[in-house]
Amino acid sequence: MTFIADFLKVFMPLLVVIDPFGSLAIFVGMAGSFNRDTRRTISKDAVLYAGIIIILFALAGGIIIQFFGISIEALEIAGGIILLLMGIEMVRQGAKPDTSVESSKNMGIVPFATPLLAGPGAISLVIILMKGDLMTKILTLVSVLLVLAIVYFFFIYSSKILSVLGDKIMTAITRIFGLLVAGFAIQYFLDALIALSVIK
Repeated sequence: MTFIADFLKVFMPLLVVIDPFGSLAIFVGMAGSFNRDTRRTISKDAVLYAGIIIILFALAGGIIIQFFGISIEALEIAGGIILLLMGIEMVRQGAKPDTSVESSKNMGIVPFATPLLAGPGAISLVIILMKGDLMTKILTLVSVLLVLAIVYFFFIYSSKILSVLGDKIMTAITRIFGLLVAGFAIQYFLDALIALSVIK
């Protein structure tokens, strides 16, 4: 029971922060008009690069941040700006910001891998978790892989969700999710300002 409890203490925060369910909603809203192969490529890129980013910061996050003089608050603000621009465009257009084939090739990296999956919250969390003992470090790395596996599963089977949605419903969903994305962006700003004691 102790092992299970220790695992859940690490796994659950990562599950909540990376949020496979919310990521699926945004994935459906942004990648819904792409064909199956393109969505699969985006899914693979998102999970692969998010995994690389999170594990990199888990193993060397403290050193990286100190070397470049970047704070977690700066990452939150940068991620917030990216998400805010994306959310505004989704609300205005009722579609993902850019539906060109070329942009779809990079969509798995930005915005899905980062800042959506490997965002400031996930990066800061793994840096904190990796300050624990050896077992905590191992459980953190395993938990990251498990959560990203869940994300990949959700993304791959998003086509079943899309199959029951028409174009009008997809447009409406995209606009709604655009509001949510903008909300995430503003929350990043607020979290950074609170951490910097600018607001309480």
